Amino acid sequence: MSENRFDAIVVGSGPNGLAAAITLQQAGLSVLLVEGKDTIGGGTRTEELTLPGFKHDVCSAIHPMAIHSPFLASLPLEQYGLEYIHAPVAAAHPFDNGHAAFVTTSLTETAAALGIDKNAYYNLIHPIVAQWDQIIDDILAPLRFPAHPLQMAAFGIHALQPASRIVTGFKTREARGLWAGMAAHSIQPLQRIITSAIGLVLMAAAHRKGWPLPKGGLNPLPMPWLLIFYHWEVK
Repeated sequence: MSENRFDAIVVGSGPNGLAAAITLQQAGLSVLLVEGKDTIGGGTRTEELTLPGFKHDVCSAIHPMAIHSPFLASLPLEQYGLEYIHAPVAAAHPFDNGHAAFVTTSLTETAAALGIDKNAYYNLIHPIVAQWDQIIDDILAPLRFPAHPLQMAAFGIHALQPASRIVTGFKTREARGLWAGMAAHSIQPLQRIITSAIGLVLMAAAHRKGWPLPKGGLNPLPMPWLLIFYHWEVK
């Protein structure tokens, strides 16, 4: 095969580009991966942006869904140095008076800290946590008929709603702030439909396995990807 002939060309070496390239190579195709920047990883990069020795996450820092991804779980990333750190508190929403709402791996602990909104929070999130194994693959997959349609339908009842509607079920500033912060990860006005989906998934993910942080920042993270990609390339 000429070095100028490939079965596929993938432009961009972020997580999606690397995943696509690896998947194509796993299928026996030759792949050219093209990246315009000096380093690979896309938004998953850590650099010394200010002073030497002070590392900053260029884009993403915490990776709630990485530990739940079926594709990432199929790769031996740990063999190439990937190690996750789990903080006791997955996320917190601070307020001006010094108080904060927080999410831990314990659903009951998180709910109890919300006072009169304890039951509202628990009843909203517990069904998703309980049915997580049946719905997570379909949540992360392209649109298709779900493997567990009843469980996905139950999730969809709340997930399809605007986050601004779900928040009316909470009375305290803590619960409202926590919910708004989670739903804001949708990067959409919270009055739009489906903005509740990301908030529900992020909260449930925290109660299942926390929100992991790659040890040493994200500079080590692209390297396992590159080594795996190279491993399949040379074979």
